[in-house]
Amino acid sequence: MAKKKGKKSSEEIKFENELKKLKLSAEHGAHFADEKKEEPHKIESEQDFLSRMKEFENAMENPDKREIIALLGFPNFPAVNDLADEELSAAIELVNIALANENIVLEVIHPTPEREIYRFLTEELLLHNAGIAGAGGMTMHFIYEEFYPNHTEDIKSDVRDILHFVCRGYKSVLPWRIAFEVKLYNKKVSQKEFETFLGDHRQVFIGMSFIGVDSIDITFDGAEATATASFRYYLDESSGTPGEGEAEAEFHFELFDDCYLLNHLVIPDLGIG
Repeated sequence: MAKKKGKKSSEEIKFENELKKLKLSAEHGAHFADEKKEEPHKIESEQDFLSRMKEFENAMENPDKREIIALLGFPNFPAVNDLADEELSAAIELVNIALANENIVLEVIHPTPEREIYRFLTEELLLHNAGIAGAGGMTMHFIYEEFYPNHTEDIKSDVRDILHFVCRGYKSVLPWRIAFEVKLYNKKVSQKEFETFLGDHRQVFIGMSFIGVDSIDITFDGAEATATASFRYYLDESSGTPGEGEAEAEFHFELFDDCYLLNHLVIPDLGIG
């Protein structure tokens, strides 16, 4: 005899209906009105602003100790293993909508599998303290990578940003992941001295423009990491030797507080070592 299924709760039925709406919208362009309507925009008075700031200050002093799931009214989201792959995108959107209604946002910087994002949302983030969420109309931001750092992608990002900065690409500032002390020409200099050196270098090579990174290879050795990058740049007439150039750069990192920080940069063709 087949086992009789239990009656679904109203929360489960509501979730399934919303999931169907989102799938229809994605597959066929069907539009469904949101339950939460936007309020007409109005100009905020100084008194309203000060009132919101006071509410925010009070929340900072006495944060909400409830779990986020309690703030949402204990929604019954399906377990991650109960969802098919094609249902994950819509399921993630439903959780994000519920969070956004309480001024909570999850940001994911690097490409991450949808099943892992949904698992993190429903099994970890919902159990986090609500804290100052929504106080004074403020939005509370969570970043997935602060819980699960992606060291490889962070290093790749830093390599590209530093090369863009040095070769006068689109980056006009250096990334923040630089060690307090950096090796430069066989001696230790402060982070500020290193950044000043690269800034001066950028100004000297005024006729340089960045073309792109061709490859980045990263190796990890415990608390140390090394990245080797091949890149191209262009020198204009003012350099005296115009044309496209190719070079190799070597980046050395050290692990500090669960983050890899640059502590040595070597680009022989550009006189950096």
